[in-house]
Amino acid sequence: MLDFAEKTDGNEADRTAEGFAKMFGSYFPPEFSITEGNAWMSTLNNSVQYVSVIRPGEKVAKLVKRMHYVSFVGMFRSDLFEGLCVGHAPKKCRICGKWFLTTNARHTKYCGGYAPGDKLHRTCRQIGNLKGREQRELADDHPLKQIYEKRLNTINRYIKRGALDADLAEAMKKLAKDKMLRALSNVAYAKGDYEKEMGQTALKKEALKVTYRYKQ
Repeated sequence: MLDFAEKTDGNEADRTAEGFAKMFGSYFPPEFSITEGNAWMSTLNNSVQYVSVIRPGEKVAKLVKRMHYVSFVGMFRSDLFEGLCVGHAPKKCRICGKWFLTTNARHTKYCGGYAPGDKLHRTCRQIGNLKGREQRELADDHPLKQIYEKRLNTINRYIKRGALDADLAEAMKKLAKDKMLRALSNVAYAKGDYEKEMGQTALKKEALKVTYRYKQ
């Protein structure tokens, strides 16, 4: 069972009902028969009946399937197979190592339980999101970095044309880098004034004020 679960947890796995069915078929072909060596496939220790019930808060009766088990393991097997039929499968949390159930085709890496040893009592998913953000911030193609790189290229072109003083250009580059680093650590600034302040005209105007103060 663990081998099958590990397979469904792989990055290459098609985490849909159809994908799980195909994967299941590769493990248990049509000619498969229940044997002692594959006892986990057996769900003979349960009984099924269909009954008419009225759910709490509802007025109309519905026909539902009621299953009785003689063991927890039997219930687990049946629940696993029922979930696979509709595209639900277990995933192994990359932080705490515990298995959890997913209800969509996304390759979710982290569970919603508390991360072991975290003094702030954050969940594995919260820590995972922070790690993902850090990795995105380090990437060269990060949108905030692209704005910075674009501005540097423009400044360098102005220098080559002789349209920008060297001291002023250096001040603009320093300001641009400071703003980029601030945007990476401040979401509100990144979504707000960052792009506007990184414009060539706005950056030059601010740099002129800085260089003027230094010269005084």
